[in-house]
Amino acid sequence: MENVTINIIELASELADRELQENWRESIQIFEDEEAGITNYTDEAQDIFNELYDKYTDLILSTKI
Repeated sequence: MENVTINIIELASELADRELQENWRESIQIFEDEEAGITNYTDEAQDIFNELYDKYTDLILSTKI
């Protein structure tokens, strides 16, 4: 088995964003600023993102060698 170095913050953020968009896209408005390349969530979406981010951070850290 090979050890892989990852950026925990980036991976957790990507996974949380993906799950947020896949599971709540229809019910939560997501504002995107195309010019700045920044995604701005509504307060409700941000709360869900934060919970997902914590979940994925914990999961990633639990696999740390």
